[in-house]
Amino acid sequence: MKIESVEIEDRGAELMALARLVAFALESAKSLDAEIAEFCLDKALRAVLEQIDEPSRMTLTSSDIMLMNRSALC
Repeated sequence: MKIESVEIEDRGAELMALARLVAFALESAKSLDAEIAEFCLDKALRAVLEQIDEPSRMTLTSSDIMLMNRSALC
């Protein structure tokens, strides 16, 4: 049972890292005015965020929240 909780925590941490990466790429696409890339990255960010469990969401930093809020998620 302990192994499962560690795997779940690792999964959450990996998904959070992926969300940060995609959010950063989305910001870059916006600044480059790359509309198709922006559209796809927005969809990808939404998909990743939907996969993150509630305990992992609690580890978001204020910088993470600010970066993700600049996307079209709001």
